[in-house]
Amino acid sequence: MPPASPPSFELTSPRVARRHEGLGRVLGSLALLAVVGPLLVGLLALVLAEALRVPAFREIASSAMIALYRGVLVAAVLALASAVLTSTPVSRRGPARVAAGGAGLRLTLGAAERFIPRASIRSGLVLPEPRTRVELLLRHGQVLEVQVAREVEGARLLAALGIGPAERRVAIPLGGANRELVAGCAALPLSICFWFSIVAAFLDSLFSNTARVAALLVLPLLSTWFIRRAARPTQVIVGSDGVRVERPFSSAWLPYKELAAIDTYGDRLVLSRPGGYHPLVVQAGPDLIEAIARRIREAHRQVAGGDVSRGVEALERRGRDLAAWREELRKLHAAGDYRAAALTPEDVLHTLDDAGAPRDRRLGAALFLRFAGYPEAQERIRVAAGATADDTLRAALEQAAEEELDDASLARALR
Repeated sequence: MPPASPPSFELTSPRVARRHEGLGRVLGSLALLAVVGPLLVGLLALVLAEALRVPAFREIASSAMIALYRGVLVAAVLALASAVLTSTPVSRRGPARVAAGGAGLRLTLGAAERFIPRASIRSGLVLPEPRTRVELLLRHGQVLEVQVAREVEGARLLAALGIGPAERRVAIPLGGANRELVAGCAALPLSICFWFSIVAAFLDSLFSNTARVAALLVLPLLSTWFIRRAARPTQVIVGSDGVRVERPFSSAWLPYKELAAIDTYGDRLVLSRPGGYHPLVVQAGPDLIEAIARRIREAHRQVAGGDVSRGVEALERRGRDLAAWREELRKLHAAGDYRAAALTPEDVLHTLDDAGAPRDRRLGAALFLRFAGYPEAQERIRVAAGATADDTLRAALEQAAEEELDDASLARALR
Protein backbone atom coordinates (compact mmCIF):
# COMPACT_ATOMS: atom_id res chain seq x y z
CA MET A 1 0.00 0.00 0.00
CA PRO A 2 1.35 3.42 -0.88
CA PRO A 3 2.28 5.65 2.01
CA ALA A 4 -0.41 7.88 3.38
CA SER A 5 -0.46 11.42 2.11
CA PRO A 6 -2.49 14.41 3.23
CA PRO A 7 -5.77 14.16 1.31
CA SER A 8 -7.14 17.09 -0.60
CA PHE A 9 -10.71 16.23 0.35
CA GLU A 10 -12.37 13.92 2.86
CA LEU A 11 -15.94 12.87 3.47
CA THR A 12 -17.95 10.16 5.18
CA SER A 13 -20.06 8.25 2.67
CA PRO A 14 -23.13 6.34 3.88
CA ARG A 15 -22.55 3.76 1.13
CA VAL A 16 -19.65 2.71 -1.08
CA ALA A 17 -20.46 0.00 -3.62
CA ARG A 18 -18.82 -1.70 -6.56
CA ARG A 19 -20.14 -3.05 -9.87
CA HIS A 20 -18.17 -5.53 -11.97
CA GLU A 21 -19.16 -4.42 -15.46
CA GLY A 22 -15.98 -5.75 -17.06
CA LEU A 23 -16.49 -9.27 -15.68
CA GLY A 24 -20.17 -9.04 -16.67
CA ARG A 25 -19.21 -8.30 -20.27
CA VAL A 26 -16.83 -11.28 -20.29
CA LEU A 27 -19.58 -13.59 -19.04
CA GLY A 28 -21.94 -12.13 -21.64
CA SER A 29 -19.49 -12.90 -24.43
CA LEU A 30 -19.09 -16.45 -23.10
CA ALA A 31 -22.89 -16.81 -23.08
CA LEU A 32 -23.06 -15.94 -26.77
CA LEU A 33 -20.12 -18.22 -27.51
CA ALA A 34 -21.86 -21.13 -25.76
CA VAL A 35 -24.67 -20.85 -28.31
CA VAL A 36 -22.87 -19.60 -31.41
CA GLY A 37 -19.91 -22.01 -31.13
CA PRO A 38 -21.82 -25.31 -31.42
CA LEU A 39 -24.12 -23.79 -34.05
CA LEU A 40 -21.19 -22.70 -36.23
CA VAL A 41 -19.44 -26.06 -35.87
CA GLY A 42 -22.61 -28.00 -36.64
CA LEU A 43 -23.65 -26.02 -39.70
CA LEU A 44 -20.10 -25.92 -41.06
CA ALA A 45 -19.84 -29.68 -40.62
CA LEU A 46 -23.09 -30.10 -42.55
CA VAL A 47 -21.75 -27.96 -45.38
CA LEU A 48 -18.57 -30.04 -45.55
CA ALA A 49 -20.53 -33.28 -45.37
CA GLU A 50 -22.66 -32.24 -48.35
CA ALA A 51 -19.71 -30.89 -50.34
CA LEU A 52 -17.17 -33.64 -49.65
CA ARG A 53 -19.50 -36.60 -49.04
CA VAL A 54 -17.62 -37.53 -45.85
CA PRO A 55 -19.85 -39.30 -43.26
CA ALA A 56 -17.60 -38.27 -40.38
CA PHE A 57 -18.68 -34.65 -40.80
CA ARG A 58 -22.33 -35.67 -40.26
CA GLU A 59 -21.36 -37.25 -36.97
CA ILE A 60 -19.59 -34.04 -35.97
CA ALA A 61 -22.69 -32.06 -36.92
CA SER A 62 -24.92 -34.32 -34.80
CA SER A 63 -22.61 -33.95 -31.79
CA ALA A 64 -22.54 -30.18 -32.27
CA MET A 65 -26.34 -29.97 -32.33
CA ILE A 66 -26.50 -31.94 -29.06
CA ALA A 67 -23.95 -29.54 -27.59
CA LEU A 68 -26.10 -26.65 -28.80
CA TYR A 69 -28.98 -27.66 -26.51
CA ARG A 70 -26.61 -27.77 -23.56
CA GLY A 71 -25.07 -24.50 -24.67
CA VAL A 72 -28.46 -22.79 -24.49
CA LEU A 73 -28.77 -23.76 -20.81
CA VAL A 74 -25.20 -22.64 -20.09
CA ALA A 75 -25.85 -19.35 -21.92
CA ALA A 76 -28.96 -18.70 -19.82
CA VAL A 77 -26.98 -19.10 -16.59
CA LEU A 78 -24.08 -16.94 -17.85
CA ALA A 79 -26.45 -14.26 -19.15
CA LEU A 80 -28.19 -14.08 -15.76
CA ALA A 81 -24.84 -13.80 -13.98
CA SER A 82 -23.75 -11.10 -16.43
CA ALA A 83 -26.92 -9.09 -15.81
CA VAL A 84 -26.44 -9.28 -12.04
CA LEU A 85 -22.78 -8.24 -12.17
CA THR A 86 -23.33 -5.28 -14.51
CA SER A 87 -26.42 -3.84 -12.83
CA THR A 88 -26.23 -4.74 -9.12
CA PRO A 89 -23.83 -2.77 -6.90
CA VAL A 90 -22.25 -4.80 -4.10
CA SER A 91 -21.49 -2.90 -0.89
CA ARG A 92 -20.34 -3.57 2.65
CA ARG A 93 -22.53 -2.38 5.48
CA GLY A 94 -21.77 0.78 7.34
CA PRO A 95 -20.45 4.24 6.46
CA ALA A 96 -17.01 4.57 4.89
CA ARG A 97 -14.40 7.29 5.24
CA VAL A 98 -13.30 8.47 1.81
CA ALA A 99 -10.09 10.46 1.32
CA ALA A 100 -9.25 11.75 -2.17
CA GLY A 101 -6.04 13.33 -3.35
CA GLY A 102 -3.65 13.52 -6.24
CA ALA A 103 -2.20 10.10 -5.40
CA GLY A 104 -5.56 8.34 -5.46
CA LEU A 105 -8.52 7.34 -3.32
CA ARG A 106 -8.36 5.84 0.17
CA LEU A 107 -11.40 3.98 1.55
CA THR A 108 -11.67 3.15 5.26
CA LEU A 109 -14.53 0.98 6.53
CA GLY A 110 -14.07 -0.03 10.14
CA ALA A 111 -10.68 -1.68 10.43
CA ALA A 112 -10.46 -2.39 6.69
CA GLU A 113 -8.64 0.04 4.44
CA ARG A 114 -8.08 0.09 0.69
CA PHE A 115 -6.10 2.44 -1.54
CA ILE A 116 -6.93 2.90 -5.22
CA PRO A 117 -4.09 4.63 -7.14
CA ARG A 118 -5.06 7.56 -9.34
CA ALA A 119 -3.66 5.71 -12.36
CA SER A 120 -6.31 3.01 -11.84
CA ILE A 121 -9.18 5.53 -12.06
CA ARG A 122 -10.09 6.19 -15.69
CA SER A 123 -12.91 8.74 -15.31
CA GLY A 124 -15.69 9.90 -13.02
CA LEU A 125 -19.13 11.47 -13.03
CA VAL A 126 -21.51 12.95 -10.44
CA LEU A 127 -25.04 11.57 -10.72
CA PRO A 128 -27.74 13.63 -8.92
CA GLU A 129 -30.99 12.64 -7.25
CA PRO A 130 -32.74 10.40 -6.33
CA ARG A 131 -29.51 9.07 -4.78
CA THR A 132 -26.64 11.49 -5.29
CA ARG A 133 -23.43 9.59 -5.95
CA VAL A 134 -20.07 9.69 -7.67
CA GLU A 135 -19.40 6.91 -10.17
CA LEU A 136 -15.72 6.20 -10.77
CA LEU A 137 -14.80 3.99 -13.72
CA LEU A 138 -11.80 1.89 -12.76
CA ARG A 139 -9.53 -0.11 -15.00
CA HIS A 140 -10.60 -3.65 -15.90
CA GLY A 141 -14.22 -2.53 -16.15
CA GLN A 142 -15.07 -2.04 -12.47
CA VAL A 143 -17.31 0.83 -11.34
CA LEU A 144 -17.04 2.31 -7.84
CA GLU A 145 -20.09 4.15 -6.46
CA VAL A 146 -19.54 6.64 -3.63
CA GLN A 147 -22.76 8.05 -2.21
CA VAL A 148 -22.57 11.72 -1.21
CA ALA A 149 -24.96 14.05 0.58
CA ARG A 150 -24.83 16.83 -2.03
CA GLU A 151 -23.66 17.29 -5.59
CA VAL A 152 -21.05 19.83 -4.47
CA GLU A 153 -19.36 17.11 -2.41
CA GLY A 154 -19.20 14.89 -5.48
CA ALA A 155 -17.69 17.72 -7.52
CA ARG A 156 -15.05 18.33 -4.83
CA LEU A 157 -14.21 14.62 -4.73
CA LEU A 158 -13.61 14.55 -8.50
CA ALA A 159 -11.60 17.79 -8.31
CA ALA A 160 -9.37 16.31 -5.58
CA LEU A 161 -8.66 13.34 -7.86
CA GLY A 162 -7.90 15.67 -10.75
CA ILE A 163 -10.81 14.35 -12.81
CA GLY A 164 -12.40 17.05 -14.91
CA PRO A 165 -13.26 17.78 -18.52
CA ALA A 166 -9.78 19.13 -19.17
CA GLU A 167 -8.06 15.99 -17.88
CA ARG A 168 -9.90 13.05 -19.39
CA ARG A 169 -12.88 12.27 -21.55
CA VAL A 170 -15.73 10.23 -20.09
CA ALA A 171 -17.90 7.75 -21.99
CA ILE A 172 -21.47 7.48 -20.65
CA PRO A 173 -23.76 4.69 -21.93
CA LEU A 174 -27.47 5.61 -22.04
CA GLY A 175 -28.79 2.16 -21.35
CA GLY A 176 -28.18 -1.10 -19.56
CA ALA A 177 -24.83 -2.73 -20.18
CA ASN A 178 -26.50 -6.13 -20.66
CA ARG A 179 -29.18 -5.00 -23.15
CA GLU A 180 -27.03 -5.98 -26.13
CA LEU A 181 -26.34 -9.38 -24.59
CA VAL A 182 -30.02 -10.14 -23.98
CA ALA A 183 -30.89 -9.11 -27.54
CA GLY A 184 -28.18 -11.37 -28.98
CA CYS A 185 -29.17 -14.39 -26.90
CA ALA A 186 -32.84 -13.98 -27.81
CA ALA A 187 -32.23 -13.18 -31.48
CA LEU A 188 -30.09 -16.22 -32.30
CA PRO A 189 -32.66 -19.00 -31.69
CA LEU A 190 -35.44 -16.87 -33.19
CA SER A 191 -33.32 -16.19 -36.29
CA ILE A 192 -32.54 -19.89 -36.66
CA CYS A 193 -36.24 -20.80 -36.51
CA PHE A 194 -37.18 -18.02 -38.92
CA TRP A 195 -34.56 -18.84 -41.56
CA PHE A 196 -35.15 -22.60 -41.27
CA SER A 197 -38.80 -21.99 -42.13
CA ILE A 198 -37.90 -19.64 -45.00
CA VAL A 199 -35.37 -22.09 -46.46
CA ALA A 200 -37.77 -25.01 -46.11
CA ALA A 201 -40.67 -23.11 -47.68
CA PHE A 202 -39.00 -21.24 -50.54
CA LEU A 203 -35.44 -22.42 -51.15
CA ASP A 204 -35.81 -26.17 -50.78
CA SER A 205 -36.40 -26.80 -54.46
CA LEU A 206 -34.23 -24.00 -55.85
CA PHE A 207 -30.79 -24.70 -54.38
CA SER A 208 -28.58 -27.65 -53.60
CA ASN A 209 -28.22 -29.07 -50.12
CA THR A 210 -24.83 -27.36 -49.76
CA ALA A 211 -26.26 -23.95 -50.66
CA ARG A 212 -29.20 -24.39 -48.28
CA VAL A 213 -26.95 -25.38 -45.39
CA ALA A 214 -24.62 -22.45 -46.17
CA ALA A 215 -27.62 -20.12 -46.10
CA LEU A 216 -28.62 -21.55 -42.72
CA LEU A 217 -25.09 -20.84 -41.51
CA VAL A 218 -24.83 -17.25 -42.71
CA LEU A 219 -28.35 -15.78 -42.50
CA PRO A 220 -29.06 -16.45 -38.78
CA LEU A 221 -25.64 -15.07 -37.80
CA LEU A 222 -26.11 -11.91 -39.89
CA SER A 223 -29.60 -11.39 -38.43
CA THR A 224 -28.34 -11.91 -34.90
CA TRP A 225 -25.48 -9.45 -35.44
CA PHE A 226 -27.88 -6.83 -36.80
CA ILE A 227 -30.39 -7.23 -33.93
CA ARG A 228 -27.65 -7.18 -31.32
CA ARG A 229 -26.08 -4.09 -32.87
CA ALA A 230 -29.49 -2.37 -32.99
CA ALA A 231 -29.90 -3.02 -29.24
CA ARG A 232 -26.53 -1.45 -28.42
CA PRO A 233 -27.14 1.51 -26.09
CA THR A 234 -26.31 5.01 -27.28
CA GLN A 235 -23.09 6.32 -25.77
CA VAL A 236 -22.22 9.96 -25.09
CA ILE A 237 -18.49 10.71 -25.01
CA VAL A 238 -17.69 14.04 -23.35
CA GLY A 239 -14.16 15.26 -24.01
CA SER A 240 -12.20 18.42 -23.49
CA ASP A 241 -12.85 19.55 -27.07
CA GLY A 242 -16.35 18.38 -27.89
CA VAL A 243 -19.08 15.78 -27.60
CA ARG A 244 -19.44 12.58 -29.61
CA VAL A 245 -22.75 10.67 -29.65
CA GLU A 246 -22.34 7.07 -30.79
CA ARG A 247 -25.57 5.36 -31.77
CA PRO A 248 -25.90 1.72 -32.91
CA PHE A 249 -25.34 2.54 -36.59
CA SER A 250 -24.10 6.12 -36.63
CA SER A 251 -21.83 8.61 -34.87
CA ALA A 252 -22.14 12.39 -34.51
CA TRP A 253 -19.30 14.75 -33.52
CA LEU A 254 -19.97 18.23 -32.14
CA PRO A 255 -16.96 20.44 -31.27
CA TYR A 256 -17.54 22.96 -28.49
CA LYS A 257 -16.76 25.82 -30.86
CA GLU A 258 -19.90 24.83 -32.81
CA LEU A 259 -22.06 24.38 -29.69
CA ALA A 260 -24.53 27.22 -29.22
CA ALA A 261 -26.76 25.99 -26.37
CA ILE A 262 -27.08 23.11 -23.90
CA ASP A 263 -30.68 22.51 -22.80
CA THR A 264 -32.40 19.76 -20.83
CA TYR A 265 -36.11 18.93 -21.01
CA GLY A 266 -36.84 16.18 -18.51
CA ASP A 267 -35.33 13.06 -20.05
CA ARG A 268 -33.93 14.83 -23.15
CA LEU A 269 -30.64 16.63 -23.71
CA VAL A 270 -30.60 19.06 -26.65
CA LEU A 271 -27.28 20.35 -28.00
CA SER A 272 -27.96 23.19 -30.43
CA ARG A 273 -25.74 24.47 -33.23
CA PRO A 274 -25.71 28.04 -34.52
CA GLY A 275 -27.44 28.92 -37.76
CA GLY A 276 -30.52 26.77 -37.26
CA TYR A 277 -28.82 23.44 -37.98
CA HIS A 278 -30.52 20.30 -36.72
CA PRO A 279 -29.69 19.91 -32.98
CA LEU A 280 -28.14 16.83 -31.43
CA VAL A 281 -30.69 15.15 -29.14
CA VAL A 282 -30.13 12.27 -26.70
CA GLN A 283 -32.61 10.71 -24.29
CA ALA A 284 -32.10 8.93 -20.95
CA GLY A 285 -33.19 9.14 -17.31
CA PRO A 286 -33.56 12.73 -16.02
CA ASP A 287 -30.78 12.34 -13.40
CA LEU A 288 -28.32 10.99 -15.96
CA ILE A 289 -29.27 13.70 -18.46
CA GLU A 290 -28.58 16.40 -15.86
CA ALA A 291 -25.20 14.85 -15.01
CA ILE A 292 -24.19 14.75 -18.69
CA ALA A 293 -25.37 18.33 -19.26
CA ARG A 294 -23.36 19.54 -16.26
CA ARG A 295 -20.20 17.83 -17.52
CA ILE A 296 -20.64 19.32 -21.01
CA ARG A 297 -21.26 22.82 -19.59
CA GLU A 298 -18.06 22.61 -17.50
CA ALA A 299 -15.98 21.59 -20.49
CA HIS A 300 -17.65 24.17 -22.76
CA ARG A 301 -16.93 26.96 -20.26
CA GLN A 302 -13.27 26.04 -20.13
CA VAL A 303 -12.98 26.17 -23.91
CA ALA A 304 -14.94 29.42 -24.21
CA GLY A 305 -12.91 31.13 -21.49
CA GLY A 306 -9.47 30.01 -22.64
CA ASP A 307 -6.86 32.57 -23.63
CA VAL A 308 -4.95 32.19 -26.88
CA SER A 309 -1.19 32.60 -26.47
CA ARG A 310 0.66 34.90 -28.81
CA GLY A 311 2.70 33.35 -31.60
CA VAL A 312 0.97 29.97 -31.64
CA GLU A 313 -0.13 30.59 -35.26
CA ALA A 314 3.43 29.57 -36.19
CA LEU A 315 2.47 25.98 -35.32
CA GLU A 316 -0.37 25.86 -37.87
CA ARG A 317 -0.12 24.24 -41.28
CA ARG A 318 -1.37 27.32 -43.17
CA GLY A 319 -1.83 25.57 -46.53
CA ARG A 320 1.62 23.99 -46.70
CA ASP A 321 2.08 20.38 -47.75
CA LEU A 322 2.86 17.95 -44.94
CA ALA A 323 6.60 17.64 -45.68
CA ALA A 324 7.07 21.41 -45.78
CA TRP A 325 5.06 21.81 -42.56
CA ARG A 326 7.21 19.25 -40.74
CA GLU A 327 10.37 20.91 -41.99
CA GLU A 328 9.20 24.36 -40.88
CA LEU A 329 8.45 23.04 -37.41
CA ARG A 330 11.92 21.48 -37.21
CA LYS A 331 13.51 24.73 -38.32
CA LEU A 332 11.32 26.70 -35.92
CA HIS A 333 12.93 24.93 -32.99
CA ALA A 334 16.44 24.44 -34.40
CA ALA A 335 16.90 28.09 -35.25
CA GLY A 336 15.25 29.36 -32.10
CA ASP A 337 12.76 31.27 -34.22
CA TYR A 338 9.95 30.37 -31.85
CA ARG A 339 11.35 32.87 -29.34
CA ALA A 340 11.43 35.59 -31.96
CA ALA A 341 7.79 34.79 -32.66
CA ALA A 342 7.01 35.37 -28.95
CA LEU A 343 6.35 31.63 -28.59
CA THR A 344 7.59 29.90 -25.44
CA PRO A 345 7.63 26.18 -24.53
CA GLU A 346 4.82 26.95 -22.09
CA ASP A 347 2.78 28.37 -24.97
CA VAL A 348 3.33 25.19 -26.98
CA LEU A 349 2.20 23.02 -24.03
CA HIS A 350 -0.84 25.25 -23.52
CA THR A 351 -1.71 24.92 -27.23
CA LEU A 352 -1.44 21.14 -27.04
CA ASP A 353 -3.96 21.11 -24.17
CA ASP A 354 -6.17 23.84 -25.63
CA ALA A 355 -9.42 22.07 -26.54
CA GLY A 356 -10.59 25.10 -28.51
CA ALA A 357 -7.52 25.26 -30.76
CA PRO A 358 -7.72 24.06 -34.38
CA ARG A 359 -6.60 20.52 -35.08
CA ASP A 360 -3.54 21.55 -37.09
CA ARG A 361 -2.35 23.86 -34.29
CA ARG A 362 -2.60 21.12 -31.66
CA LEU A 363 -0.90 18.57 -33.92
CA GLY A 364 1.77 21.15 -34.73
CA ALA A 365 2.36 21.57 -31.00
CA ALA A 366 2.73 17.80 -30.59
CA LEU A 367 5.19 17.57 -33.48
CA PHE A 368 7.14 20.58 -32.17
CA LEU A 369 7.50 19.02 -28.72
CA ARG A 370 8.79 15.77 -30.19
CA PHE A 371 11.24 17.58 -32.49
CA ALA A 372 12.43 19.67 -29.53
CA GLY A 373 13.01 16.58 -27.39
CA TYR A 374 10.93 18.06 -24.57
CA PRO A 375 11.45 15.71 -21.58
CA GLU A 376 7.75 15.29 -20.79
CA ALA A 377 6.53 15.37 -24.39
CA GLN A 378 5.27 11.77 -24.52
CA GLU A 379 3.30 12.02 -21.29
CA ARG A 380 1.81 15.43 -22.12
CA ILE A 381 0.76 14.31 -25.60
CA ARG A 382 -0.70 11.12 -24.13
CA VAL A 383 -2.74 13.13 -21.61
CA ALA A 384 -4.02 15.44 -24.38
CA ALA A 385 -5.06 12.40 -26.40
CA GLY A 386 -6.88 10.94 -23.40
CA ALA A 387 -8.94 14.10 -22.95
CA THR A 388 -10.26 14.51 -26.49
CA ALA A 389 -13.51 13.00 -27.73
CA ASP A 390 -12.46 13.56 -31.35
CA ASP A 391 -11.54 10.02 -32.42
CA THR A 392 -9.43 11.09 -35.39
CA LEU A 393 -7.41 13.64 -33.43
CA ARG A 394 -6.98 11.24 -30.53
CA ALA A 395 -5.57 8.51 -32.81
CA ALA A 396 -3.05 10.96 -34.29
CA LEU A 397 -1.97 12.25 -30.87
CA GLU A 398 -1.60 8.71 -29.51
CA GLN A 399 0.65 7.85 -32.43
CA ALA A 400 2.65 11.05 -31.95
CA ALA A 401 3.17 10.14 -28.29
CA GLU A 402 4.54 6.68 -29.07
CA GLU A 403 6.39 7.16 -32.36
CA GLU A 404 6.84 9.51 -35.28
CA LEU A 405 3.51 10.52 -36.77
CA ASP A 406 3.37 9.31 -40.38
CA ASP A 407 1.95 11.40 -43.22
CA ALA A 408 -1.08 9.13 -43.73
CA SER A 409 -2.24 9.51 -40.12
CA LEU A 410 -1.49 13.23 -40.17
CA ALA A 411 -3.49 13.75 -43.37
CA ARG A 412 -6.38 11.75 -41.96
CA ALA A 413 -6.45 13.86 -38.81
CA LEU A 414 -6.43 17.12 -40.80
CA ARG A 415 -9.05 16.05 -43.30
